Amino acid sequence: MSEAIRFLHALAQALATMALYSPGHPAARRGIDTAWQALTALLEREAHPAFLFLGSAPIYGGRALHELADWPWSARLADVAVQRLDFDRTITAEVFEALLDKLQVRLSGGDDIGEVHLLGVSYGPVVVEEAFDDGEPDAIVEPEDEGAHVVAMDLHDEIDAMRFVLAEARSGRVARAEVEAVARLLVALMAHHALPQADATDRGDPAVHAVNTALLALAAGVKAGLGADGLLDLAVAALWHDIGEMRLPFDLASKTSLSESERGIVEGHTVLGASLLLSQGGRTLRLAASVAFEHHLRPDGTGYPARRLPQPPHWASSLIGVAAAYVAVRAARPYRAAWSPERALAYLRAGEGTVFEPGAAQLIADLVAP
Repeated sequence: MSEAIRFLHALAQALATMALYSPGHPAARRGIDTAWQALTALLEREAHPAFLFLGSAPIYGGRALHELADWPWSARLADVAVQRLDFDRTITAEVFEALLDKLQVRLSGGDDIGEVHLLGVSYGPVVVEEAFDDGEPDAIVEPEDEGAHVVAMDLHDEIDAMRFVLAEARSGRVARAEVEAVARLLVALMAHHALPQADATDRGDPAVHAVNTALLALAAGVKAGLGADGLLDLAVAALWHDIGEMRLPFDLASKTSLSESERGIVEGHTVLGASLLLSQGGRTLRLAASVAFEHHLRPDGTGYPARRLPQPPHWASSLIGVAAAYVAVRAARPYRAAWSPERALAYLRAGEGTVFEPGAAQLIADLVAP
């Protein structure tokens, strides 16, 4: 991690000196050489270093570099659509210098904001990728325009980041910067007017479940007319909705059947999740804490935890609860096969008004219906 931080400092210094001095000036030359040396040191440890710049702390290896929380270059790069910066070991010193020149032009407003690929490096905005590797796609999105084909999105980085987030939660820590970074990436996908459908291949991976639940909830939020801030809050809450499960005894998570007492412990994840978010997240995570607490409550008064006040759950809790239920049944588990889309849709419709809040169930059903 220290090599990554050293490289970013050197990169910023190189770009700053290049802006101040003419090409070939000794100060500019030193900055370029120092940055190249820092990158080669990083490449010795990591074959494919990749950075995300979303305006706050840079993200590297799925983790926020909190040491750079106030680093101004993260916002500067993000503002000119350098949100991703990916390297590999084929890059040369000449290509690296060309990269710095291109970044300098973009920072000065003299370049478009598209994706750029050079030998051993690429950079550009966060975009929906239409290709994915030989494995199963993590999520499917369907563009809104008629006749558009279903696009498979590679969400490997986002899911890896969520795996780190959930691992932190097991230790009682709330990785807010990482969750907010993932949430911003997912919200950015909505700007492409794409409606995600939860993929059926999470195989019980809670990180994939969290991301797919957030995607489906966001699609519903877009359909309902939420603005950018509302979508971001919804995404954060959806990603956190099952955080309490990380605080349960590990052996319960893998059991295919539970005793009554064990079921009570598992149902307590709602309280554990809300408590963790409120204790470490404070007022700014109040919605996420509400969703973590309420997403298993039902409109017929059942569900859990036991309702002590007469008011209904927050609308976001109801919406995310429906999205999470659909995602869960569409994914295979050790004790059952994945449900077909038709069976899952019938489950939503049958539960309207009892298991699921009618408006939320209808919104999700309309999205996933063939």
